[in-house]
Amino acid sequence: MHGRAATTGLIVALLVAALALLLGGCGLFGGDETVQTQDPATTGETLAPVTDDLTGDTAAAALDELSTFQSKDPFRQQALPPTTATTGTGTTGATTSTTGNGATTTTQPSGIKTALHSLKVLSIDVINGVPTVTFEVDDTVYEDKKVGAVVSTSWGQIEVISIDAEDQVVVFLHGSELRTLGVGQEFLK
Repeated sequence: MHGRAATTGLIVALLVAALALLLGGCGLFGGDETVQTQDPATTGETLAPVTDDLTGDTAAAALDELSTFQSKDPFRQQALPPTTATTGTGTTGATTSTTGNGATTTTQPSGIKTALHSLKVLSIDVINGVPTVTFEVDDTVYEDKKVGAVVSTSWGQIEVISIDAEDQVVVFLHGSELRTLGVGQEFLK
């Protein structure tokens, strides 16, 4: 048993030594990568001074001057959406857009207004004491709809939420958005 324990101890010692050599080469156990040289005073040799010809600018360049990287704060809005202001009146007004970086562009209208969808209130009436609304969606007219009526249109479902016959105002639910329109008003999208 003594021979076997001694063999096991020797194997463990060799493994630890090999591991120390490997890790020592990586600098983990104090091993550094310096090259040892002999002192010229003890060897009698003289060392020649290093005289390399250096050309160009030897000043240290600041890394920030060369880098195009800009750190970003994740809690700060980086780019602002463009803002639009219309000047003038009617269809002759110019549109001015300003981007987040301060650039401004002005465009003249083309005179053509294209909307993908439209919702327009044509009339509000009272039939047998119940207010009703007639409205138009994408050139299709829906007549005499009461509160609670749900209409499937080319623009999706539209529900009549409330009708105020006295003020001539209707509230529609379209998707998750409420749209309040008076008689003659039109919502374009």
